[in-house]
Amino acid sequence: MFENDILVAGADPGFGAIKLDIGNIKVLFPAVICNGNERIFSILGKTEPNKGSDLDKQIVSLDVIVRNNSTGVERHYFMGSLAESLNPKEAHYCWDEDKSTDEEAMALLIVALALVQPYPKTNIYLGTGVPVKFYAPLKDKYEAELKGSFSVTFLSGPFKGQMRSMNILRSRVLPQSYGVYIKETLDENGNAINTKLLNGYVVVIDPGFRTTDIATFYDGIMLDPPNSFSIEKGLQWAYAGVAEKLKEMTSDHFNPIETDDKELDKVFRVNNGFYPWNNGAIDLNPIMQRMLAQLATDISRDVMKTLKPIAGRIHTVLVAGKVGEMIYQYLNIENKVLIDNPQFGNAEGFRVMAANLVNNLTRKVTSEQ
Repeated sequence: MFENDILVAGADPGFGAIKLDIGNIKVLFPAVICNGNERIFSILGKTEPNKGSDLDKQIVSLDVIVRNNSTGVERHYFMGSLAESLNPKEAHYCWDEDKSTDEEAMALLIVALALVQPYPKTNIYLGTGVPVKFYAPLKDKYEAELKGSFSVTFLSGPFKGQMRSMNILRSRVLPQSYGVYIKETLDENGNAINTKLLNGYVVVIDPGFRTTDIATFYDGIMLDPPNSFSIEKGLQWAYAGVAEKLKEMTSDHFNPIETDDKELDKVFRVNNGFYPWNNGAIDLNPIMQRMLAQLATDISRDVMKTLKPIAGRIHTVLVAGKVGEMIYQYLNIENKVLIDNPQFGNAEGFRVMAANLVNNLTRKVTSEQ
């Protein structure tokens, strides 16, 4: 979304996936990355998808060079599903909590922004977030680090040979669950779109890959800990349970299956939960549903235990995130509501927040002239 020649974007760079929203366009791909290399055998056969938009095709073909124009440092990467396919042994998630100084995590974010740029060169105002428990120590650091001049060159896909340059003018950082709350309460001009949620007690539950963020609001203000907090449990915990059960199920074989969260994430995303094995496949969905139910039970218990003093006054519990959607039916919590397009809840909210800041700055400049 453009505001006065500035591209306003909301980014939710999670441990499992990169989500980016600019209003009319959304981008999503696995937060998996590895060093790129010369492609010899991988260019043989049918490697390019033939359906979807050019953007869809490009997202699954992220062979890119990312350059920090300020330092001159240039890196070649495979990202997303391409990294999983071409270099499964080295492809990895960006686990660093501080993504502002993690070169690979920053590269994933820069490429997501490059994918949605409508012009070769663009100025960007970025809204993003960090987990609730890291907000205080990381907010200022993020806002200082997440800016500057970068360029991305696409080496494959529909954008092959194209370069996108960007200048991130400014970044604003919020606790991750706050993005969901903004999405549900305000529009780009700062007008209220749901006054009920701006009054009384509202809770946001935002389960992610490694952690679950809980944010409590009273009359539109996010409350400090212990009312807003993080639970050290998410989708990764469920995958660990599935991996353990899968190994147990194949223990009679010479080579029992030993897998990890990255491989299981792909199995459920690409193979609908069926793990190729022997002459067929093992259906992991029943196991996964049991793990998700247990995850929801644990989250429900921790939330209600921590918020017990105000539990009777909470009129709405907003559930967000892809993982939130997966466990929603199992959450034992009153007044729960699954938001629309839950996976992009934070990204959309961060964009709305950034748009409000740009509009406020513009109004201030105009009034001073």
